[in-house]
Formats: sequence, structure tokens, C-alpha cells
Amino acid sequence: MDQLDLPNTVEVPAGDAAASPAVLAAVGLTKTFSGISVVDGADVTFRAGEVHGIVGQNGAGKSSLMKMMAGVYKADAGHVDVSGTSHVFSTPRQARDQGVSMVAQELSLVPALSVAENILLGQQPSRASVVDRAALRDRASALIKDRGFELDPDAIVASLSASDQQKVEILRALASNTRLIVFDEPTSSMSIDDSRNLYDIIRDLAESGTSVALVSHFLEEILDVCDVVTVMRDGHVVVASEPAESLSSDKLIQYMVGDVNVDGGAERVKIDRTGTPRISVNGLTGQGYHDVSLRVFPCEIVALVGLVGAGRSEILRGIFGVDPPGSGTIEIDGVQADFRRPADAVKAGLGMVTESRKHDGIFPVLATTTNVAIGQPGATSSGGFIRKAFMRRRATSVAMDVSVHGNIDGPIASLSGGNQQKALLGRWLMEPPRLYLIDEPTRGVDVVSIQQIHALLRRLAAGGMSVLMVTSEFEEALAVADRIYTVRNGTIVLESDAADSDKESLLAAAFGTDKKAAS
Repeated sequence: MDQLDLPNTVEVPAGDAAASPAVLAAVGLTKTFSGISVVDGADVTFRAGEVHGIVGQNGAGKSSLMKMMAGVYKADAGHVDVSGTSHVFSTPRQARDQGVSMVAQELSLVPALSVAENILLGQQPSRASVVDRAALRDRASALIKDRGFELDPDAIVASLSASDQQKVEILRALASNTRLIVFDEPTSSMSIDDSRNLYDIIRDLAESGTSVALVSHFLEEILDVCDVVTVMRDGHVVVASEPAESLSSDKLIQYMVGDVNVDGGAERVKIDRTGTPRISVNGLTGQGYHDVSLRVFPCEIVALVGLVGAGRSEILRGIFGVDPPGSGTIEIDGVQADFRRPADAVKAGLGMVTESRKHDGIFPVLATTTNVAIGQPGATSSGGFIRKAFMRRRATSVAMDVSVHGNIDGPIASLSGGNQQKALLGRWLMEPPRLYLIDEPTRGVDVVSIQQIHALLRRLAAGGMSVLMVTSEFEEALAVADRIYTVRNGTIVLESDAADSDKESLLAAAFGTDKKAAS
């Protein structure tokens, strides 16, 4: 192993592994949760001026490894080597003191505070135990200027866009004299433009000598941005620091999955669009959308696509009664419906998985089986009382049907993001709905889980269910859906058969450059 004796920044060409000294290294890092090993003896070296990709299926251990590096988790065994000294970090503060900072998938900013206050949170300059606000602003302004970001240090963080909030989080990490900055799935909820901007920032960080670790499931972007890639599978490092130029997406997938074969799901069934639609929406207008009309037939998967902020999620929420529309009509199997709350929609045979697992989906401290069963208590209760043993058996069966892996009797928060997502999809399958509304079914999910979720949706549709899904991935809509509605500025501008569509035409409609799309 290289001797780790490097200062905070070194002028090293990004990607030149031979010339780049080691910044720090994971040595035999190991972590176990509830008796299940999630990382087993991982060895990874991080170098100055290098963007190091960390990939693997959800549950492979990549995020857990980096959380041990950043002090979020304390390692059960192994250590982090910094300049020849062994460390086992118990807190993020200990890791930051050694130059390791992490930008998590879920940002940890304080919305009510200013940009400057967030950047220097926990590091505020003070005089006589009182925060020196002038010095705080000056230091934050210097950091902002040094990185070339266009941020107002006095702006309240809650008022910023997602991409600007990400910049604040990065600046907070850099304020700690960072040697290694870890990005954990940073673009999972970003627009295309914001993702490109972030990758430019990452390259700039590397070119200034900072070591960057990028955890992501977007393989093409990993190959475009990273200099080297480490692959994890089942808690083990199976490929360490492989030059990105020698890899391809197919090769990475092969390393990630090993010999696993994924069921492709049922074949597409012929859809009868001459009969009564499962749902017919006419002139629906509400918060963030207006004059929306669409139909979904039995056995059909329909996708709503568009840019971030186009109003796709708002349409689903309006249909399900989360934010009831102000005007328009909804019919379910030809019968007019008026859903003023989600309970009304559930009684009518609808189910919905929301966009954010963390905020609107999981109950993190409850068992996975409880999370699966909680959406349809009537399926496991009698006389108003939950039949616990029966509930667990039913929920376990559903979890197996949707390919949830891990300790399903433990807290769902201990599962990987992909397994959490599959558990949420299973929540509505205790008593399958007639119409399934799904917002971003594969956000933050690895390549194998994506295939499993797509296969599940095809099987559900083949069994007679109707699916209306929102996705930011145009490729996903083309691969899974039968029909696609493109949404722009809160209204539907294009309806197309997936078989006759391509990504370019959908993007043109989403951006408003397609003359055939409604204006």
C-alpha cells in the first residue's frame, strides 16, 4: 500500500493513477446488521485528483462501505488508513477531522438557515463564544467564489433549487479541508441539466487535487465521469480500481450480478381499447396541472413522462385524492368517482406508490413485513384486530413474490433502496388494486432491481391490472409502457404508442421543440 502522506491538495492531472498518491484507504472494512454481513473485508484505495466510481446492485454494500469511510457507520472490523495511521471512525465529525466528507443522497441542510450558515454549520467563527456573523459571511463568500458557484450567501436554503442546495452541501464538505469527498447517489432526483452541472463540479474538484468517490447506479455516467471504478457484489469488492476506459456497461453488469438470471416477466398482452377504460380522466385541473385528459385500459401500462416540474406527480396525486383537483371528472370502469382523500381511492380499487420512499413511503423503524401489510389492514384483520401471525405470513409471501431480499423481520430502513422499493410495490398486492399508480418506480434502484420491477409490472398488467406510472427515464417508459403521455407545463402535449416512439421525439415534446406536440 502507498504511504499516505499527502497534503490536502496536490497538482495532479485527473485520472493519472500512476502519478496520483494515495489519499486514504479502506483496509478490511467490515459491517454487519442483525447478523447479516453487508460489507466483508473491503479494501479500496483512493487517490488525489481521481474520480473513483463505486458501483454494485442495491444491497451490494457500496453505500455502507462509504458510510464507514465517512463515519456514518462504525466498522465492526478493519480500519481507514490516513497517512499511515489507522482510524475507525465513530462519527462524521471524526471523519471530517481526517479530511473525509460525504454528500448523501438525502441532503442534510437546515432549510431555515442561510447559505452561509449551512456552509459553516458546526464550524462557525466566533468571538467570546458568540458567532462572528461578519466573519462567517466572509468565509462562506470566499468558498463560494473559490468554487465559481453563483450563490447568494444570505439566501435562505429553502428558497434554492435542488441543484443549488446540492452546491451548498458540497461547499459544506469542502469547508472541512476535505481530502476525500463522497457523493452517494447524488443525481437520483436531479434533472438532466442539474446532473450535468454536478458532474462538471466533480471533475473540477478532481482537477484541483481532491479525491472524489462517486456511488451511483447510472453506469453510463459512471463510465463518462470516473477515472477508475470499483465493483461490489454481496458485500465483497470483486473489482478494485479498474480504469474506466477498459470497462463497458455490459462488463460492469456482468461483474455486478455474477451468474444471476432475471425473469423478464410476462409477454405483452393484446390490449382491447374498444371497451370501457379502467380509468378515464377528463379536463382535470388542480395544483400544478390543468385540463388533463387521459385513459388507461385493463392490462395496459401507461407512462407519464416529462421534465422535472412538468406536473406529472401532481396529476397522480390529484387522481388519488392526495391533493383533490378543482375541476374535471374521473371515471373508474365507467363509474364517476370523486376522490376527496386517498381512502376514497383505495375503496374504489386504486393503489399508489409515491415518489419519495423516505418522506411518503416507508415507516423506517417498522419491520419490512409490517411496511408491506400496513397499506391494506383489512387483508390481515378480523373484527377490527390485526392477526399478527397471519399478517406476517401474508406479508412474507408478498415480499418473496416481489423479490425482496434481506432480513424482512428487521426494520425496513436496514434494507437497500432497491429492496425498500420492491417492498413498497408489494404493499398494495395483499389485495391487488384494479389501477396501480406508481411514481418513479425505479428511482435510486440498481440494474438488477430495475429489471425485477419491470418484470413485476408486466406480470401485473398481464394479470388484468392497469398501471399508470410516472418516470423521469424516457428509456424506461419506452421499455415498459404500452402508451406514453408527455407532460409539459402541467398539461399533456403528446400521446403516443410506445412501439412507435423514440427518446428523441419524447424529449422534443417535453422541451417544446416538437411541432407535432400541442403547444
